[in-house]
Amino acid sequence: MTTYLATVTVTVVGDLSAEEAAGMSDALGASDHSVMPGRVVLHVPGEAPDLLTATAAAHRHAAEVLDEYPFEIDVEEHPAF
Repeated sequence: MTTYLATVTVTVVGDLSAEEAAGMSDALGASDHSVMPGRVVLHVPGEAPDLLTATAAAHRHAAEVLDEYPFEIDVEEHPAF
């Protein structure tokens, strides 16, 4: 299987505590995250047979975890972790 890295950018209205950002990161299985004004960027590694499958899985997983937050996802092939 190929390793992919999903960059999930979550739009946040108002302030997000460090604990909330860490909770998002943990729930998504992110390898890291950064908090910026109005958004949180998370990097979520995963494996899939192809880019289409990886992208679909990343969208499903993020939608389940981030149901109340708008988000965008960019998935690219990544060297194995």
